[in-house]
Amino acid sequence: MDLTGTRLSRRTLGRSALALLTTGGWLASAGQPARAADLPGGSDWLGAVPSDSYLSRLTIPGTHDTCSLYGGPITQTQTLSIPDQLAAGARFFDIRCRDINGVFAIHHSSFFQHIFFGDVLNQCQDFLTRHPQETVLMRVKQEYSTVSDADFLAVFATYQANWPGLFWAEDRIPQLGEVRGKVVVLADNAALPGIPWGGARTDIEDDYQIGTIFEIASRKWPETSAHLDAARAATDPQKLFITFTSSSGWGLWPQQAAEAMAPRLTGYLGSLDHSARPVLGTVPMDFVTPAALRPLYALNFGG
Repeated sequence: MDLTGTRLSRRTLGRSALALLTTGGWLASAGQPARAADLPGGSDWLGAVPSDSYLSRLTIPGTHDTCSLYGGPITQTQTLSIPDQLAAGARFFDIRCRDINGVFAIHHSSFFQHIFFGDVLNQCQDFLTRHPQETVLMRVKQEYSTVSDADFLAVFATYQANWPGLFWAEDRIPQLGEVRGKVVVLADNAALPGIPWGGARTDIEDDYQIGTIFEIASRKWPETSAHLDAARAATDPQKLFITFTSSSGWGLWPQQAAEAMAPRLTGYLGSLDHSARPVLGTVPMDFVTPAALRPLYALNFGG
């Protein structure tokens, strides 16, 4: 893995045309629920959102354990690659980093996921270069690693230096216009810069240790729906709600949990007044598909 690879250049061709299209798209949807045909595609939906929108006041679909495609049914949480997730509309990534000799290898627990942090950054940067109105929220978590916080930060800083301009790492919730074309860091390590994971600016529901399928109805879904309700009721632009629909346990594999949660989430979305553009916050899921992501980002347009 070459950590010092050349940073991809940013293209500006077509930005003016995109700005005109996205402005028109937003105005067309301002007074009524969007029709399915009017919704932007998964690759460009944030480009149709006003720049003065706080990230906390949007519904942002994403993925839990974004890169976990390997390790068998108890470990795998996704089937789509990062480029495919981005194209489908995912804008939150959950990236688990193991420090190995000064490089971050991506893990789910002890299972290496055949990708390194530099690969993740190149894929995100390539997408953002081609879609400069978009942004990616990225949880950066130390996983299966015992190095000190200082050592973890030192490795992360090397990535920052070699991908200059890619990261946005301030301790506040930004407006979209501030972070278009960038990766917003959600710092799940005490030393990292960015929005502190689990800190005062985040409200997180992630009860993931669900033992059996029966606890989906009795525990996981009630917690999830209550947190989505709380996100809808919230008004503070400096509070980011993050609601994980994912879980697994001694008698429950991630895919079984995802299949049990999917119809419940669909029913919840169907019960909402879409014309009011309800804000559900950031919603990471397992085994995402374009069909699962689209109804969530559509809420931003009354769809």
